[in-house]
Amino acid sequence: MSYVSRNNLKNKGANILTNAYQKPLFNYISFCRHLSLFGLNKLISAINDFNNNTDVFSTVRKEIINLFINENTRITHLDIPYQFDYQLHLIPGAKSCFSELEFFSCNMCINDDILFGLTEICQSIKELELFIEKDNNYGIVKLVESSKKLFNVRLIINGHSKNDSSLSFCKVLENSLIKHAITMQDFVITEQPTIKILSSFKNLIRLELGYISNKSTWIV
Repeated sequence: MSYVSRNNLKNKGANILTNAYQKPLFNYISFCRHLSLFGLNKLISAINDFNNNTDVFSTVRKEIINLFINENTRITHLDIPYQFDYQLHLIPGAKSCFSELEFFSCNMCINDDILFGLTEICQSIKELELFIEKDNNYGIVKLVESSKKLFNVRLIINGHSKNDSSLSFCKVLENSLIKHAITMQDFVITEQPTIKILSSFKNLIRLELGYISNKSTWIV
């Protein structure tokens, strides 16, 4: 972390680097390819709890995220947690950082601006994992359609969030995936899919279907 970043954190009351340390011989973070924002959020929340200062969270989050998202890194795998609201695409260097993104995992209760921004700069996604909730962002359809070669998709419906809205959203996603019918090789869905989507996947290698509730059970 740069002196400016450390000083910024200290001024905000987040003096988390109290011990002196030797500067690394090279930038280890530049070799990072997998970025879990779910994990970072937990880490930042723990720091915030330790400092007992609610104003610290946003400052710490900005500085830590900027360590990983910049023009010197190339993230290939990214996951975004529930109700994440930090606009990644506005970070300087984000476009080059995500230019080789291949795997994207996301909870569908996500801010419109974040999803729109990522859609504009991430078109190389090959693997997609979506966690579907009661309220979902239909903007993901544009990201699915703009991806050039999807071959692995997982649609996971939270059992506690299952309602008519989530099921309808799932059907819309299925229709958008038909564009990738030729390239699709691996498909997982936890809700019963339509025959139309399954029959369109001519080159499918692996199919996993599963749904369990109090009233019915079906697993293939």
